[in-house]
Amino acid sequence: METGRINETIVPGMVELERTRLVPFLRDRQIFVWDGELQKRLLAKALGKGAEVNFYDIRQDVARIIPQAAGASLLRLTELSRMGKYGQSAPTELDTFASLFTSFALRNAGLNGEADMDALQLVALSTVADLMPLLDENRILVRQGLAAFNKKPRRGLAELMARQNPTGKRLSAIDAAWQITPVINAAGRMGEPETAVKLLLAEDAAERNAHADRLLALNQERRSLGADCWESMYPIAREFAESKGGKFVIVGDPAINRGITGILASRFADTFKAPAVAATFMADGSVVGSVRSARGFNVKGLLEHCAELFIDYGGHDAAAGFSMPAERWPRFVDMASAYLSNVELDEGEELIDVDAELPHEYLRPELAELVDRFEPYGEENPPLVFMARNVGIASADIVGKTEKSHLKLSLDFGKHKWPALWWGAADRIGRDFSASDRLDLVFKLSKNFWNGVESPQLIIVDARRAERA
Repeated sequence: METGRINETIVPGMVELERTRLVPFLRDRQIFVWDGELQKRLLAKALGKGAEVNFYDIRQDVARIIPQAAGASLLRLTELSRMGKYGQSAPTELDTFASLFTSFALRNAGLNGEADMDALQLVALSTVADLMPLLDENRILVRQGLAAFNKKPRRGLAELMARQNPTGKRLSAIDAAWQITPVINAAGRMGEPETAVKLLLAEDAAERNAHADRLLALNQERRSLGADCWESMYPIAREFAESKGGKFVIVGDPAINRGITGILASRFADTFKAPAVAATFMADGSVVGSVRSARGFNVKGLLEHCAELFIDYGGHDAAAGFSMPAERWPRFVDMASAYLSNVELDEGEELIDVDAELPHEYLRPELAELVDRFEPYGEENPPLVFMARNVGIASADIVGKTEKSHLKLSLDFGKHKWPALWWGAADRIGRDFSASDRLDLVFKLSKNFWNGVESPQLIIVDARRAERA
């Protein structure tokens, strides 16, 4: 831990060592330097040859653990440092030296071992589950945590993976957000948070397996409750949204299970493209609710506006929760409605941000490796979106497990043909284009895992008949 730092400019021959800030700062401290011979010459030049400064050159010690540092100056190491990518300003040589020493001390102490990797897996999953932005250090934590997770899941997670991912597919942050974190969160949503805790702490494998099975059962129960609740609450939400000009949705009902208020609010926000509140009335006389964002709305502003009503509240820009006495609910609806009615939401047709337009010859299997380099994808770091023009359709089929509503395509890029899926687009073929047309496409790159074999595929975001043949 850094406890202090000074920068002292010394003009040779102009000041005695005792009159600088160095003496009181360094007194009774062990002094480490990088490249002792160079530092000895610089100190002699600055302080005079009579000055004696005892120090220890750690460069060789560091090089034994971090070989790439051997023989390099601090200036060169600063140029190569990754700190500049994540810091608010360019690193100095002193920053680089402090970073090297910290890395050396951690590795020399045997830290970042298996126990630390186990903890890092939980850090990664919780960051994804809480919809934290995957920027800066969060990206590093999630990337390293998921790498450890895919290499050797910690106990508890291993049992969950055996059930949720029996094929052994490498999970991305998005996969984890769909397959792992909702199951763990189901315990708390359904009133049994201790089940998830026991899964992660149990020493006995049979006990962990039992807890994993219970979590999956709770998650299935949560999903069934969500489906039933949606059927009954959707008409109420639609009527409310229509009465407010589609600007926002507020629904509070005792029939809503406390554990699914967040899920319901998210679905309202996605369906009505508007900020949404879903709340339930508890037996203890309180109201517990969730707020979700849409169209650029910052939910914290709403909560701060209504803060006087709450027992407790918290969250971030996109998602939050609150509790209040039930008798304050009508006032909350009035205050929230007044606030939301005056909020300017992002208007107009939804735009698709395209990261790159690709010529056909760039559509080769190696593209998947490029996309992987930008992992993890998630909040504030969405998957790369590409565009390609004048693409031929080799084949087109309408598919779906229960309802045939999706489009499965084989797209011809010349040297390579790519499989592609377009969710919910079965009605587009024959209406907006035919199988003999060429298409302008916007798409993401995904991976299909089938019979133990992983292969790249495209996920169509949107398409139109090509402007030129």
